[in-house]
Amino acid sequence: MSTDQSSGVRTIAGFWRRLGAFFLDCLLLGAIGVTAGFFLIDEFVRLGPWGRLLGFSVAIAYFGIFNSRLTGGQSVGKRLLNIKVVAKDGTPLTVQKSFLRFIPLGAPWFLNNAQFPESVLFSFWLYVLSILVFGLGLSIVYLYVFNRKSRQSLHDLLVDSYVVPAGATGPVASTAPWRVHLAVTALLLAAAGVAPYFTKNLAVNEPIASLMNVGRAVSSEPWVVHVRINKGKTFTATTGKGNSTTTYLGVTAFSKDRDIENVARAKRLANLALLADSSAGGLDAIQVTLTYGYDIGIASSWRSQNYAHSPAEWLAQ
Repeated sequence: MSTDQSSGVRTIAGFWRRLGAFFLDCLLLGAIGVTAGFFLIDEFVRLGPWGRLLGFSVAIAYFGIFNSRLTGGQSVGKRLLNIKVVAKDGTPLTVQKSFLRFIPLGAPWFLNNAQFPESVLFSFWLYVLSILVFGLGLSIVYLYVFNRKSRQSLHDLLVDSYVVPAGATGPVASTAPWRVHLAVTALLLAAAGVAPYFTKNLAVNEPIASLMNVGRAVSSEPWVVHVRINKGKTFTATTGKGNSTTTYLGVTAFSKDRDIENVARAKRLANLALLADSSAGGLDAIQVTLTYGYDIGIASSWRSQNYAHSPAEWLAQ
């Protein structure tokens, strides 16, 4: 789209410049989070899964304020790359619209990889989370890449905003997104909404059921905040003999305190895993990782201690 300053028609900021500005803003938010975590690590750890809500609050305040009329529609990243956010009439967004604009962008960012209790993951809320994480996330990426006419993604369409060169003035001359793009977006949201209906039965089948049993057993320990369980194989090249295979069960336990070098704790978790999964005794190794740290979405910091023994070695200790 060409620029015509006399008539107020302007170009729309390109994909790479927008992506670069967002990357710079994320670096700044990450630096803020890491600095705060250096002084407040124990407080962040105690927040547990709620730490991501703190990060979301910081991010929405940052983007909500800096992408609004309060700063001319320019976050730090946009200012450095000479672009800005405006409404259809070319004026900066109100603070309310700027905050609203961030929600569909921030929701999949902060909900993805967040820790949820089992009661949430096997309820109506799983459908909501699927739409927010996968539906919104995929829709935003799709529109960013393919909506070349207006370069509006889902969060822009929500408040009718545009990202344009910083020096442009006047109303935005832009055509509406191609209807096919809107149809694809609707399909992505719908697919995300119905996907849990087809996947919820996986939890009662092997090997998922056994992994969930292990997770419940390990989570019963009072010092455990959250657990991640996985089962798999590793392949090691052996000279002249092809590949050797090692089967394992991995238990990662996030601790409420710094006592991650506690061998007794690792042994306790390994024994709980062996009791909860009848097939674990036939594996080559049980790997236990004790982890202490935090994840607030805009920054994370972890310290880990790994322990790995065969089932027989764990039981003999």
